[in-house]
Amino acid sequence: MKEVEELREFLSTYAELHAFIHGIYSGIVEWKGIKETVWENEDCKKEPHYVKGGYILGTFIRWLFIIILITYI
Repeated sequence: MKEVEELREFLSTYAELHAFIHGIYSGIVEWKGIKETVWENEDCKKEPHYVKGGYILGTFIRWLFIIILITYI
């Protein structure tokens, strides 16, 4: 049951969600990694692993979008 409780804690606070969204946005629009201005945000300082995880997801979304565009255009 401990695993279920840990899953319920994923994105359970505003700081976690905010940091994750910053990471996704950075992954979609930034080609050279997460900018320093993102790390200046207080939520991102508190939850750096959510920023990094969001960045990975955002990068995946960006490449998926590019592949779809190339395939269908």
